[in-house]
Amino acid sequence: MESGTAGRVQGLVFFVNGRKVSCSDVDPEQTLLQFIRIKLGLCGTKLGCAEGGCGACTVMVSRLAQDDKSIRHYTVNACLAPVCSVHGCAVTTVEGIGSTKTRLHPVQERIARSHGSQCGFCTPGIVMSMYTLLRNNPQPTQA
Repeated sequence: MESGTAGRVQGLVFFVNGRKVSCSDVDPEQTLLQFIRIKLGLCGTKLGCAEGGCGACTVMVSRLAQDDKSIRHYTVNACLAPVCSVHGCAVTTVEGIGSTKTRLHPVQERIARSHGSQCGFCTPGIVMSMYTLLRNNPQPTQA
């Protein structure tokens, strides 16, 4: 990581599951999904349709809102998002919210306990969509 002459940082800096990622040789055409799976070895986020329709690649991206300085959470189709678009953000993947080795997140636990998946391929994306909803609204109601 190098600093430019104007004090600007050159290279990509973001966080994945709480760990800082710094990379100065990023391919601007690489998707967030490719980076997560290939460079970081996190394979819970899946490639399904590669068009953003199936949701298997869903991750949560958190960023600081400039207007009120609050942290806002968004679901993002990692198969469509360029990795460079998450500069300065925090990315949470399904591995970052829980696992059978540590402890499942309540969303993961409820899906497993209720037999809420079939083949399981899109389940991580469903989990991440529900997790993001709960981060934004801990007590959601039906509309």
